[in-house]
Amino acid sequence: MSTLRVVWELARYRPGRLIFCTLVWAVIHTTPLLFGVLIGEIFDRLDAGMPVAETAWGPVIAFALIAVVGRNVLFMMGSFTWAKHWIEQTLQLRRNMLGWLLEAPGSRVVPLSPGEAVSTFRDDVSDLIDYLENWLDMPGLALYGLGALGIMATRNPKITAILILPLIATVILTRALSPQIRKRRRAMRAATDDVTGFIGEAFTGVQTVKLAAAEDDVLERLHRLNEVRRKAALSDTVLAEVLKAINRNMSTVTIALVLILGADAMSTGEMTIGDLTLFITYLPRLTDYLSFIGDIIAHHRRAGVSYERMKNLTVDAPDEVLLDRARVSLDGPIPEVPVVERVVEPLEVLEVRNLGHWFPDGEGGISGVDFTVERGSFTVVTGRIGSGKSTLVRALLGLVPAEGEIRWNGKLVEDPASFFVPPRSAYTAQVPRLFSESLAANIGLGRTSSMEQISDAARLAVLEPDLERMEHGLETMVGSRGVKLSGGQIQRSAAARMLATEAELLVFDDLSSALDVRTESELWRRIMERRDATCIVVSHRRAALERADQILLMDRGTIADRGTLQELLGRSELMRSLWAGELETGTGPVDVIR
Repeated sequence: MSTLRVVWELARYRPGRLIFCTLVWAVIHTTPLLFGVLIGEIFDRLDAGMPVAETAWGPVIAFALIAVVGRNVLFMMGSFTWAKHWIEQTLQLRRNMLGWLLEAPGSRVVPLSPGEAVSTFRDDVSDLIDYLENWLDMPGLALYGLGALGIMATRNPKITAILILPLIATVILTRALSPQIRKRRRAMRAATDDVTGFIGEAFTGVQTVKLAAAEDDVLERLHRLNEVRRKAALSDTVLAEVLKAINRNMSTVTIALVLILGADAMSTGEMTIGDLTLFITYLPRLTDYLSFIGDIIAHHRRAGVSYERMKNLTVDAPDEVLLDRARVSLDGPIPEVPVVERVVEPLEVLEVRNLGHWFPDGEGGISGVDFTVERGSFTVVTGRIGSGKSTLVRALLGLVPAEGEIRWNGKLVEDPASFFVPPRSAYTAQVPRLFSESLAANIGLGRTSSMEQISDAARLAVLEPDLERMEHGLETMVGSRGVKLSGGQIQRSAAARMLATEAELLVFDDLSSALDVRTESELWRRIMERRDATCIVVSHRRAALERADQILLMDRGTIADRGTLQELLGRSELMRSLWAGELETGTGPVDVIR
């Protein structure tokens, strides 16, 4: 979609309000036409020898009423109305983007880093609505420009025609520099993304940084990123300011031309002193307005970059979704979030056939994965690092795009990403994420869970010994991403969060890696005692393997073998190696995730 089409779609959000703002600003921009006429009339009367009292008071009173009273009242009305609209529409766009990322059907991988995503939500949305604001001024600016040129042409068409030339040159120069404007704005946004993302990662890994005594290295890295951002921002700003300087200096040039040409015209009687005053009154505002048109052309390129980045963040979101015009009202009480009650068919059997997913670089993934999970069973997915364990559960849940067939009680699951959510399924990732809230808020995660339900989930996750040592119990603040908790406490808090959903299917990705043997065994015992929980667990730990009804042994992206622990130990050298603890170390975080 072109940038102009995007602006048109944005303008259709509350069009009545936009029309009102446009009319108000049109009046504000065009009333200075009267000022020039009034000032010219004053000087012509004075030049004719009329008394000052008879000459000045009428135009001065009219000027005061228009400028001080009328324009200021309109300015307050227009500013308040637009400020309210600006806030609403930026919220609308951000809601549309977030809604698509959270609720869109199908599986997708967000291609941007956290820093890039934050920058897009914060800066690009604002930049796009700021560009829309320019179009509110355009009718008034055009009317003023045409009116000023028309009035000047009636006084002296020759001088008026000469003055148009430098103004046109300014617009041509701005258009010629538009590609550079777009390029530099894109580079500046990318550099800002890098700085924002690195700061977030540094805060998240503050303990790791301290343990490695790497504070100086982190600060040096931040300094280098900021230096790149400084240069990119300077390049972008310098070009913008050069254009503004050229546009503003054009006012001085045109006034100088008027004085030179006007002096000659006055000597021949072609212009009066009032005409010259009128020209000088109109020219600064006229050049400013025409330079503003040049700024709009430059902003047009930047707005195109902003919308392009919004599309990149939301991957495959249709334009009509991003620009959906559902209103976001700032008036009245804050609306309650509706509670969506999902009617879920209890899980009896889950069938997976020919499940496959490969990473874009061709390294790692899974293919041809078949297995069946029955209600109340405990299935363990195990294998060496990089064998595809985590990829299997992520593909099953629709967290990554995958091929194959998944059936819930014999019915085909068309969209796993939308289907495998509470209360059908709950998932805890290999590296759980906590928020800077209380432990209870992290377990409830915005749901309407009662404190009794949260306490019960915490007990099932073997958190009660830890809660007894916490001064505020479940109301203890966990810090940024759980920084105040140990690794085991974070994992058990994540387990409590998924248990609070009372989901039919529980999927754990190596949840017990930071737990001691006794705590892990107790965790699995309590979970399997609640109702008839159905679990899929990625693990190589003995406590999980011993409890398993079936074990899926992964090797190079496929299921190499399956069976009970005793069956696999009896026939699989790989299983015996894993049981003996001869696990490979791995080469990095990608291996661990895959």
